[in-house]
Amino acid sequence: MRKVVAYFLAAIVASWVLVPSVSRRLTVQAQDAGPTIRRLRPGVITSGTRTFTMRLDGSGFADGANILFDGVALASPRTSTKHKVLLAEVNASLIASPGTHTVLAMNPDGTTSAAETFTVQAQDPDLRIRLDGNAAQEDSGFTFVPTILTDSFSAKSDILFWGKGVTTTETNGGVDIDIPTDLVNDPAEIPITLRDKDGNISNTELFFVVPQPAEITSTDPDSIVVGTDDVPLIVNGTFKPEAVIVVNDMPLPTTVGKNGRLETVIPGALRSQPTQLVVRVEQDGIQSQDWIIPVTPTDAPFIFTIAPVVVRQGEHKPSVQLVGGNFKGDVTALLDGQPAAVRNSTHRLLTVAIPDDLAVGQHTIQVMDGSGNTTSTFSFLVVPDVTVTTLVGTGKGGFDLGCVSGDQATFLRPRRLAFGPDGLLYITDQQNHAIRTVDVATRQTCTLAGDAEEGYNDSGNALGKPPTFSFPNGVAIDSSGTVYVTENGNSVVRRIRRSGTDITVDTFAGSFNEITNKDQQKRFNSTRQGLTSYRDAGLLDSAFRLPDDILIAPDGTIYIADAGNHAIRRIRQTGGQSVVETIAGNGVPGFADGGSVNARFNTPTALALSADGNFLFVADTNNNRVRRIDLANRRVSTLAGGASGPSVDGPGGEAALFQPIGLALDSDGVLYVSEFGASDIRRIDSAGNVTTVAGGGGVKLRDGSGIFSRFNQPRGLAIDAQRGILYVADYEDFVIRAIALR
Repeated sequence: MRKVVAYFLAAIVASWVLVPSVSRRLTVQAQDAGPTIRRLRPGVITSGTRTFTMRLDGSGFADGANILFDGVALASPRTSTKHKVLLAEVNASLIASPGTHTVLAMNPDGTTSAAETFTVQAQDPDLRIRLDGNAAQEDSGFTFVPTILTDSFSAKSDILFWGKGVTTTETNGGVDIDIPTDLVNDPAEIPITLRDKDGNISNTELFFVVPQPAEITSTDPDSIVVGTDDVPLIVNGTFKPEAVIVVNDMPLPTTVGKNGRLETVIPGALRSQPTQLVVRVEQDGIQSQDWIIPVTPTDAPFIFTIAPVVVRQGEHKPSVQLVGGNFKGDVTALLDGQPAAVRNSTHRLLTVAIPDDLAVGQHTIQVMDGSGNTTSTFSFLVVPDVTVTTLVGTGKGGFDLGCVSGDQATFLRPRRLAFGPDGLLYITDQQNHAIRTVDVATRQTCTLAGDAEEGYNDSGNALGKPPTFSFPNGVAIDSSGTVYVTENGNSVVRRIRRSGTDITVDTFAGSFNEITNKDQQKRFNSTRQGLTSYRDAGLLDSAFRLPDDILIAPDGTIYIADAGNHAIRRIRQTGGQSVVETIAGNGVPGFADGGSVNARFNTPTALALSADGNFLFVADTNNNRVRRIDLANRRVSTLAGGASGPSVDGPGGEAALFQPIGLALDSDGVLYVSEFGASDIRRIDSAGNVTTVAGGGGVKLRDGSGIFSRFNQPRGLAIDAQRGILYVADYEDFVIRAIALR
């Protein structure tokens, strides 16, 4: 399978002359004063296509213009390219069945264009395409060449991108298409279809053009004194004209000033007491990264928060970070009333050294300036260290087909963990291509499915073989005991069901082709080939790309971290059938908070769900952050991470995570994180404060205290909240570890 290939446009600027239809009849008076449509894009689409963006090329589209579809205004209308392009979203319900529809443009004053005809056509069952590489960022300056996977293309076929035929190059298993740059200048969901010589069309795939986030470079003022008056605010950076300043999640009336800067007024109510103002700029549903403005009582030093609030006894070079304001060069930190060393200092952040031998218990910290002004006193706790042991595994790679004792059990890179309703700990033994179980009380280890042979065979396959897997990633078990497994190698979701001692494996979600050639079946040890792509649809018509962690909510909704598509997907009942849909992310790697569909991730791998089911936490591995999705409001925010440097403890935005890859949520709301890059286990409290629990500083397998212990690229986590034990899939050590938290 091919990924998106992009070539930088160094000297070539693509252009395209739009030719009006010779068959169109114009109504003279309305067109003289109103909008004109020269081209409707697309003119034809396949019935059953999901919501897509319709484009009208023409002239005279005024601000506030809209597209009328059978007389009904479409959602999210916007104009572009000097009012010569009008865009709006066509809801999937409007194109569910074949038929013809009328489309026209209407300006706010009621003037309209001539009507165009839009056709919804049934798909030719013999024509089918898959899009491999489905997204780009607007105005990126690149030519995008995604691959269409199909065996239906011929010399007389056309690939239509927004209804326009594009240049194609045949490849092994499909065609590359060259997208004109003037069609990817605006955020949109663009339909792609294949049309044969007889005018028959394939299913419709969607190419996403996603918006570019704003960037803040400075603010004026950069700090504020407590008061009740409104304060003018200037935000400098890179913005669109319609960008809005958001302060503490409150959108404020925004105007564009000199040199494109943004201006607003901070309400006095937001500065009535000491606080931190979180400033962002939102455009196209995406928010910029945070910019912090402290609000302090005077110009004297002030502390808002400290982190960590829990320090391990015996920590090497421990420290506490103080987040506040007015930390000038003459400030002194006081630990239990005595001067303490300051390791790093900015106007709003102090890092204070803590003695290695500080006693277990509560301690105080505050700041004093050269004039004797002191801050309020804050407290932190020194606690005994945790204990790390090896639950099962010998530390050497191997495989056990039946059941063995914990001391005899062998694994080959265990990936993810999950508890089932039977109390067993389920493990994806990734490079053994198997699913294993451990009884944590007796440590007995058994193989549930898979036999250490890679392949793609469900139960009852043509080869007559036991079910086989290919690099299983995530595992989740529902209340009935059915096991769901995501696969890296096949990019599908498999299902394991038990009836007594009988095990049945089938494909639950994702797309595949049947392999009927017996030589190929034997060569690949497979009767199926998983199809890697990105598609929201019914279970077996959907598509994933390297799906990783999977979890099941109490209401039966299944959430999946679709790592290769940089998106979070879910499976739930809609209209009487189970469907796969995207709830956050859009296929483009990157970082952006904001509306969930426009938000961006970079290789999301692990998931955890809050106890009330309202928030989904995501290990955003290559963004070095842990993100939080508000499922009710469909908003994405950052809980912790983003600072430079590996494994720095501290407040959420000041802390550094290094490739977080595993998550587990305790009953007290504490989130545990495994770091692939740092080989350690971190802890994030409900306020976002990050501390290290165990590991770090080496990769050789070592049990003992959390500080002394070592892991080697730990992956999956699972927590026994009742017993206070965190289990870790220690990937490169080939064992399962246990951390006694309390």
